[in-house]
Amino acid sequence: MKAKKAYLLFIVLVMVLVSVAFHLKADEGRKTGLQTQVIEVDEGYGYQILYDNKVLVKQEFIPAIQGKRPFKSMEEAQLIGDVVMEKLKKGDDPFITVSELRHMQITF
Repeated sequence: MKAKKAYLLFIVLVMVLVSVAFHLKADEGRKTGLQTQVIEVDEGYGYQILYDNKVLVKQEFIPAIQGKRPFKSMEEAQLIGDVVMEKLKKGDDPFITVSELRHMQITF
């Protein structure tokens, strides 16, 4: 009986922590006005960086590679979009290199 209570308490605690983490990420986006949004494009995905709900960057294909190939998954588009957004927050150039794509194991 104690094991069931401990297990239930553990699950509730994990759910609360996940909820708090999502709210903190959402609050961070509201503070800076920047957010990443994955978009569907022909045969794949791209991303947009929004500033106060206005499109600042629209990337419909994988940056830094030859040709116009979309991301194969929403997760890959989100990952690179988040990296670009973080660079913008820091005041860095929002460029992505082939080396960064390989390091993050982006399929291209």
